[in-house]
Amino acid sequence: MFKLIFLFFFSYLLGSIPFALLVSLPQGVDPRKEGSKNPGATNVARLLGKKWGIITFLGDSLKGIFALFIAYLFLEKIPYPKELVLAGTAFFAVLGHLFSIFLKFKGGKGVATTVGVFLVLAPKAMLISLIIFFIAVFISNYVSVGSLLATALLPLNIFLINYPSEYSICSFFLAILIWIKHKDNIKRLLKGEEKTWRKVKK
Repeated sequence: MFKLIFLFFFSYLLGSIPFALLVSLPQGVDPRKEGSKNPGATNVARLLGKKWGIITFLGDSLKGIFALFIAYLFLEKIPYPKELVLAGTAFFAVLGHLFSIFLKFKGGKGVATTVGVFLVLAPKAMLISLIIFFIAVFISNYVSVGSLLATALLPLNIFLINYPSEYSICSFFLAILIWIKHKDNIKRLLKGEEKTWRKVKK
């Protein structure tokens, strides 16, 4: 039990690392106070340019990938079902990003870290969701629309491809949290005030 708790806590701490701030603050920009005020890749891209947005996205994704890499090293030493351990690790890594201990339990919206963990756990399902994301962004011009659709359909993708049910359940609860984190985006979309991805700084 101790090893499982340690693994989940480590995953949470890893997920809590605020890559958006690590990228932005040295350049004199605080994404928590500018733009959409969200410490995430899209806001960094709007404030500093696409290159820095991509770097932030990759950093946030790698948090989830690395957390699962550590989990795989621990699997033989933890007397619980493998799928449960991996799903729990993924959940806590994303939870750390959403509610970072380093940011007084505030954080980003969790999309990049979710991409990272499910590229490891359910790569085919995640790739389908990424395709959905890009199609939705292309049609709507809104990153938030792509994020909301991709995360909402991820649990279904995982289920239909017959990945372990633990992964589908994990993605379902993460989708709920991600939608809650996007509540301001949803309000702006309904009012026609959401910024399009084309306003990202080059």
